[in-house]
Amino acid sequence: APPPAPMGAAPPPAAGFGAAPPPAPVGAAPPPAPMGAQPPSAAVGAPSSVFGAAPPPALAVAASTRAAAPFVAPPPAPAFVARKPFVFFDGSDADATEMARYLEEANPGVAKFVDLNDPNAVDAIRSAGREQWAASAAAAGATSLCSDLGKLFLALPDGSVLTNANNERWLLGYELEYWKSVTPMPPAERERMQQTIFGPLEMMRMQGPSPDGQPWWTSPNAVQVWGNALGSEGFAVLDDFLPPQAMPALFAASERLKSSMAAGKTDSQVSTKGRGDAMVWAKPGDVPELGPLIEYLNALVSCALEVPSPAIAAHLNGVSALSDAQVAIFPGEVNPDSRYIRHVDNEDGLNGRLLTCTFYLNEGWDAARDGGELRVFDSDQTTIKADISPTSNRLVVFFSDSTVPHEVRRSRRERRAITIWYLDQEKHLNYHGEELIQ
Repeated sequence: APPPAPMGAAPPPAAGFGAAPPPAPVGAAPPPAPMGAQPPSAAVGAPSSVFGAAPPPALAVAASTRAAAPFVAPPPAPAFVARKPFVFFDGSDADATEMARYLEEANPGVAKFVDLNDPNAVDAIRSAGREQWAASAAAAGATSLCSDLGKLFLALPDGSVLTNANNERWLLGYELEYWKSVTPMPPAERERMQQTIFGPLEMMRMQGPSPDGQPWWTSPNAVQVWGNALGSEGFAVLDDFLPPQAMPALFAASERLKSSMAAGKTDSQVSTKGRGDAMVWAKPGDVPELGPLIEYLNALVSCALEVPSPAIAAHLNGVSALSDAQVAIFPGEVNPDSRYIRHVDNEDGLNGRLLTCTFYLNEGWDAARDGGELRVFDSDQTTIKADISPTSNRLVVFFSDSTVPHEVRRSRRERRAITIWYLDQEKHLNYHGEELIQ
């Protein structure tokens, strides 16, 4: 990805907690494209006046009794490094064999390549942790797997499978490169973040709202911790972001919008399998349940702009509007490709996105069972900084530029999220002007 483009330095809007910022029409931003893709061409929504809308009545804030799911859970280095992808291929098929040999030479030591005609193929399948495949192969021959999985298929250490991989060459190359280059955060760095960011925030959250009923994350101490995290790490995570009574209405709204959703798109046809959600752009005027979320997000941005951080100032001083809400569902219970591969929301710095705010609606989420974590990378695109479980009433905010590459890991159950971007309106309209007119 190219280096981050400098952001604008227009004065930020004044938006105190609960106050209405100045009106600023905005248009909905299209889905971000994978890294390396051309600028998106999907149609976007017409302008709206969300940023200037008066906030809804304040909601009472109840003290929290919910234990938060872990913020950071990158896999331990030894286990992560020891596991490899397996490329299985039908050695009697010339094209599959040629591709397998090429990939093996181009990616030495990255994956285990197994010819299904080899007498030891069943043992190799079993060593890949695929007992069901091994039983079928032992009964009907290893090449029998090709009828369902293709002449060449990829079994990944996270349990997922890329079928008919010979027809998905771009994605096959992406997967092998991913498992070759991605590394977990060093344990010492992970412990530092736990001790200085996640641990202190969790203690403050458990204390509940302030005596005057303000959300726990608006206290000066909390703002200092998550603000410093945003400035230094590029992202912050806040549990119990909304009052709990706001959650049922938001979930119901996402359910109501479900019938209007369409497959999330990227600009690159070769990476179609890299994004597996269904989504819709929602205008808050049409979905009043979004009101509390927008009110609280405006308050959060106001607090962030008060943090004495050069990084925050550089990224957010150009904020003048916010996007429509992207309501997305990854249907993990029915779609094995329910993920979004590593990408950047504003890769070239031109589309106007400055701050990404993703809010989750998933009760009882267990990342070990359900997957679906938001994986945040360092700007090198290879070092894992955090795996964040998409548990209900959790907000993740991060800079939209190439300092924060990220991905949605494969979900094994339905995963719901609402994402709103704070924008440099002028850049956004210049970037999408023709699409907005259409």
